[in-house]
Amino acid sequence: MAKIVSLVLFSIFVSSGFCSSCSNLEVSSTSFTTQDATIVSKIGYISEFTVKCSSGNVGSLYAEVDNNIVPASVVGTNKYQVSWIEDPKTAQSGERKVRIFNEDGFAAYRKVLRAGECPSTVPELFTVLVNHPGAFSGPWLKSEFIATVVSLCVAYFAVASKAKLLE
Repeated sequence: MAKIVSLVLFSIFVSSGFCSSCSNLEVSSTSFTTQDATIVSKIGYISEFTVKCSSGNVGSLYAEVDNNIVPASVVGTNKYQVSWIEDPKTAQSGERKVRIFNEDGFAAYRKVLRAGECPSTVPELFTVLVNHPGAFSGPWLKSEFIATVVSLCVAYFAVASKAKLLE
């Protein structure tokens, strides 16, 4: 009986350590976006962030991207990543706010959506900024067009010069 009680107490102690919430949250993030849209059909966004707690555990994280909630992928110890794609014609340049939620925030977010209320009222755990400077979609004039115009100009001046010489 003593072994069972000690086993139960040990499991409660261990699970309470894993389920404790994070205190003194420190976040550092980096981001990447596709900047050359001449050879790709979609613009990719990647935000990688590191979350450190002085005590407690972060657990699973979820990100709100364009009013859609997606899970954050674990890519290392305390490192998470969120990624998404957009059509180059609709991708806007500038800073994008990505709201990050823990499991409790995710549950509250889903509850607000089911109730038909505005999800912006749900407090996030933290926010990550992703800067997209814009994507280069090619020059205004294609090189084939410029080559055709130059060759037509050269041909015109050649014919005009020949006509002057024959007069």
